[in-house]
Amino acid sequence: MTQKQTDRPRIALWFRYGPAEHAELFHAMPDIVEALAEHAEVHYFGCASSKPVPERIARNAVIHHLLFTVDRSNSRDKAWKTFLWLLNLPRIGLWCRRHGIAAVYIDETVPLTAPLARLFFGPKVAMTIADFFVDVYAEHNAFVRVTGAIIKKLDFAAWRQLPLIFTRAKATRPFLSEHGIPSDRVHPVYDPCDFDIYRPLPDSSARQTFDIPDSAVVLVHHGILHPNKGNDRILKAIARCRDRFPNLVYLLIGDGPDMPRLRKLVDELDLSAHVRFTGWLPTLETVNEALNAGDIGLVMRIGQRSDDFHMTGALVHSMACGLPVLAARLGGISEVIKDDHNGFLFDPHELHDFPDQLEKLCDNAETRKRIGDAARQDALHLFSIPTITQQTVAPLLQLLKHN
Repeated sequence: MTQKQTDRPRIALWFRYGPAEHAELFHAMPDIVEALAEHAEVHYFGCASSKPVPERIARNAVIHHLLFTVDRSNSRDKAWKTFLWLLNLPRIGLWCRRHGIAAVYIDETVPLTAPLARLFFGPKVAMTIADFFVDVYAEHNAFVRVTGAIIKKLDFAAWRQLPLIFTRAKATRPFLSEHGIPSDRVHPVYDPCDFDIYRPLPDSSARQTFDIPDSAVVLVHHGILHPNKGNDRILKAIARCRDRFPNLVYLLIGDGPDMPRLRKLVDELDLSAHVRFTGWLPTLETVNEALNAGDIGLVMRIGQRSDDFHMTGALVHSMACGLPVLAARLGGISEVIKDDHNGFLFDPHELHDFPDQLEKLCDNAETRKRIGDAARQDALHLFSIPTITQQTVAPLLQLLKHN
C-alpha cells in the first residue's frame, strides 16, 4: 500500500467463511469493498478457502486468512469451524485495535460475535442482524436450548450498544426497537443479486438431469436443508393434495442436516414420483440452471419469530429467474411478494391455503408467465447491486467519520 493509502482511516470486515464465499452469499460485497477502498484502507478477516478471492476484493483489501477452511455443505464441519471462528475473534479484535482500525463491519449474526467484538476491539462495530441461529437450532439441539437464553441476553445487550445495524428486512426494525435498540441506528438493506448469474434461461437441461417429465409442473426450492426451512411440512401438504396435482414435481436444490429425514419422509409418504433431490450443486451457475427447471419458486420457513426478518436467497434468486413465487406469509417476505402480482402467499403454520394458492399457479401457464415477469422486474429494482452497495457504504463511511 502507498503512504497516501495508509494515512487514510482503516476499516475491517469480518466474515467467518472468507471473501470468496462472502461474495457468493452477498453478491454486492466486491462492489462494497471497492467503494470503501476509495475512502479507507480495507482489511478483510475470514477463513481460508479453496476458491480464489474475488479479484476486486483482492485488489482493494488486505486479506487476513485464518488457517482453516469451512465446508458449508457439511453441517458438522460448519458448526465446528464456527466455534473455531469465535475462538479467534479475541485475537482478531485485539489486532484491529493495535493496528489502528477505526471501525469493524460484521456482515452476519453468529451468536456472541457482537459481545466479543465490543470487548476485544471496541465500540465502533457495525453488524448485520438477520439470522437468529439460537432460535433456528434450539428445537433440535439440547445444548443450544440450555445455553440459548443466556446467549440471546448477551447478544441483545451488545446489540443495544452498536452504533450501526443492518437488517435484511424492514420488519426487523420494530422488533429491535421493542428490545431497546434505537430505530435510527437500524438500516434495512435487502439482499443483492448478481443478475448475470441468476437469470432466466431459454432452455435448461436440468429437467433431463433430474428425470423430470416434460408434462410436470415443477415447484422448486433451493438452499441449505435444515429443519427451519419446513420442507417436511411442504412434503406432507403435497402428499395430502397429490390427487389434485398429479403432475406436480417438487425439486429440492441443496443439501444439509435435514436431508436424511426428508428422504425418509418421502419414502414414508410414497412421494418418490413427486420429489427430486439434487444434492449440493458445485457452482452458482448450476444452481441457476436447476432453478430454471422450475415453473414456480417456493419460499418456505416454519414461522419462528426470526423468520420475519429474512429476504431469503430462495426468494431473491427465484424472482431473478423470472419464476412466480409461492411463499410463506412472513414479515420480510410479505414486504416483497404481493398476491396475484409477483406471487402468492400462504400460511406457513397450517398450510391450509397452500393447495388453493398452488392451484392458481399450477393450472395456468399464462398466469405463471405474467406473475413471473413481474417478479423478475421487481427483483431488478429491489435487489440491484449498485443500490445495495450505496445503501451499505454510506452508513459505514459515516461511522468511520464519527468520533
